[in-house]
Amino acid sequence: MRKKNTTEPQYVTKEILKKELSKWERRLTGKIESLDTKIDGVEQRLDTKIDAKVDSAVQSMKDYTDSRFTQLDTRIDGLEQTIYGFGRKLDTAVNGIVQMLERSFGTQVKVNERMEDHEQRITKLEEQSI
Repeated sequence: MRKKNTTEPQYVTKEILKKELSKWERRLTGKIESLDTKIDGVEQRLDTKIDAKVDSAVQSMKDYTDSRFTQLDTRIDGLEQTIYGFGRKLDTAVNGIVQMLERSFGTQVKVNERMEDHEQRITKLEEQSI
């Protein structure tokens, strides 16, 4: 068995308590600084990973949006060409109808002139017969 050292006091003095507390404080400060360093390292790694994932997601979304707009532009161009073709066909049809109506009205005017001529002749003949 170990003998008790009689030079050690049996009670805790103020100086002993201060020494022990300051040692304990230094150890805690060292551990806290060590943990802060570890946390900073983890934070940097997470920031790097998150930034990489966000950049990847943003690029993916951008590529998807660009491809969809490209498809939309292609479809709109096709519709514009179709509408332009229909417009040309409609212009041709309208021009044909206008020409037909002009010819028809021209013929109608000639028919009206002939009818007036016939009416004048009939009127003259009636006057002569009376």
